[in-house]
Amino acid sequence: MARDAKKRATQSTTPSPAKPAETRLPRDAVRRINIGQSFAEYDGALDDETVYVHTPALAAAQDPQSGKVFFVGRRGTGKTAIRRYCGESSGNVRIITPEISSPSSTIAQEAGQYNTRRKPFQSLVSAFRRVLQVELLLMYLESHPARTEVPRSVLDEVDELGALDFDSRALLAIRRVTEPLLRDDEERWLQENKAAKLIADQMKTMGSAQAVHTLLIDSIDDYWEGTDEGLIYLTAFMHACQEISAQIPWARTILFLRENIFERVRAGDPESSRLETAIVAMEWNERQLLELVERRLNRTLTAKLPLSGATWNAYFEDPKEAWADVMEYCQRRPRDVLIYLSHAAESAQAAGNSRILLEDVRNARRRFSDNRLRDLGDEYAENYPRLDEVIRRFYNLGRVFTLSGIEAFTRKLLGDGELTRVCGPWIFEMAAPEKFVRLLYNIGFAGLRSQAGAARFRTLGPQDTSPPPVSDSTDIAIHPCYWDALDLQDILVSVLDEDLEFGRVGLVRNLPGGVSAAEYVDHLDLITEALKELPRGVTGAGDFEEIVGDVIRLCFFRSLDNIEPKNRTHDGKVVRDWVASNRARTGFWELIRTRYGATQVVWECKNYDELSADDFHQTSYYMSDAGGRFVIVAFRGEVRPGYHAHAGRIHSDSKGLVLMLTEKDLLTFLRQARNGKVKEDHIQERYDYQVRKIS
Repeated sequence: MARDAKKRATQSTTPSPAKPAETRLPRDAVRRINIGQSFAEYDGALDDETVYVHTPALAAAQDPQSGKVFFVGRRGTGKTAIRRYCGESSGNVRIITPEISSPSSTIAQEAGQYNTRRKPFQSLVSAFRRVLQVELLLMYLESHPARTEVPRSVLDEVDELGALDFDSRALLAIRRVTEPLLRDDEERWLQENKAAKLIADQMKTMGSAQAVHTLLIDSIDDYWEGTDEGLIYLTAFMHACQEISAQIPWARTILFLRENIFERVRAGDPESSRLETAIVAMEWNERQLLELVERRLNRTLTAKLPLSGATWNAYFEDPKEAWADVMEYCQRRPRDVLIYLSHAAESAQAAGNSRILLEDVRNARRRFSDNRLRDLGDEYAENYPRLDEVIRRFYNLGRVFTLSGIEAFTRKLLGDGELTRVCGPWIFEMAAPEKFVRLLYNIGFAGLRSQAGAARFRTLGPQDTSPPPVSDSTDIAIHPCYWDALDLQDILVSVLDEDLEFGRVGLVRNLPGGVSAAEYVDHLDLITEALKELPRGVTGAGDFEEIVGDVIRLCFFRSLDNIEPKNRTHDGKVVRDWVASNRARTGFWELIRTRYGATQVVWECKNYDELSADDFHQTSYYMSDAGGRFVIVAFRGEVRPGYHAHAGRIHSDSKGLVLMLTEKDLLTFLRQARNGKVKEDHIQERYDYQVRKIS
């Protein structure tokens, strides 16, 4: 497993030129490097159109005639970047983030047994078609206010359902088409089931020569619970998206979907072949990744350097070896490359180097490895809750395992009581060595190699769904990007001592209060049940405040600290339910501190469904220059359109923001924390939604 850099350099297919370009950088070019944020939702660099790389996926998103509906890829492959580019550079585009992918138990029972040929599933498809069509009609009417050539039946459909938000409209449409099934009312079911098709036929006659109206659908995994019922809903939703895009000339839907979720749909849908031709894989080759980096390096230069290797060569002292190192450690994902090179640039800046040295690139390995390890468990948290607890048990073992070594490893996993408690039934389902190897391969943690060949790691696209055959002659090689974080030894593991204890110091546990993973999960389960059962009103107000305090402590402890209840101002006139210090250096909370001066985050708790004008007026007292102008209101109901007017007035008067979080949001935070998901995408989406409504 020894890595010979020079040998790799001669064999590499890197697009970087063999000889460094003679282009000279400005004296302070390295000091001014700003690669940008690796998470697209926070990345200000994406406001600059020159940083985008025109990949086949981006081209397909921009081409209404491409027939592509589903953009599938692992986290960090550019889905959100494409959504931003299309949403900001194109007209007649709307972004929606449905919450319906996590159905309530009542609706799930109405959906019935999963079968694409059964009435319950057909009903779901028609219901989703109907709500998507109404959203597209609302867009069409905005661009055609005169409403000429719009059939009366279409206007009636918009008047009936258009006033509701997307999720409320979906619930109503599902209820209307499934209730006749429960009553065996065949005539009414046929009428409701055909409603979407009848409206679609009318929509075909409208605007055939007009610009295409596009719905961009993202963040499905925010409310994804990984249940069978949620999978049924998502599958029906995907079929509805494809039917609309194929049948209505001026309408198009684009669904951005994580690969691990799509694979579950593919495995369970007997009609998945219908979806295959509409899929775009979010794949990147080395040339595209190099262009991505060079465009960002060029951002701070007045005189731009050429692409195709010249910019890279100008910035790096040993460009060919540096590129080979980056490609070895990163799994050809743009986010990984940006994170790695950001660390390398920071190393060069700290040392005052005029160029980025090979030493700087290699100094970035440990930071990148730690980051990648945390992100892996987070990415697959919905499929395999607390996967990070399994991965960290590889600490200080070997970089390569035989199949018998993996079998010994899985036996020890199943004998670990804490692990089996937090990982639930999935760890037992993966107990067979072959299944466990396939899991490691599918998540990109390990590759497979024959004893005479190189390790093969999974590619990024959804096409690569099966690993190479696993046999007694197969070795399982841990990907190099995890070696440093796990302190893996350069050895082949074929057997494990029965008395060997799993290493427990390779990863920072990052759990509040020093509790174990099992205690942490138990506490989250108790809070979740308490919130669901808590009565609304004055009697439960104190308990609701305690629950919100637990959510802050257990779900946001990486960024919010020094949490204090019933905090009073010096004169005692203002009492805030919770105040937390904002210590974040990156991500959503860092954005909030920078934009609103929120060194302190105030949480106000309302144990009732509907907010009043007084509730918003109260939050304005909490905003100040000293603590910041950002307040969170947690309540039990749904966000109503009138609330945005109150929040907008506060923003106009004080330049502050009131972020409204519902009970559903609190449950999402608890579920994601239980599963080990640390990404802040859900609260970021709530924030983005709020800002769009008041801006």
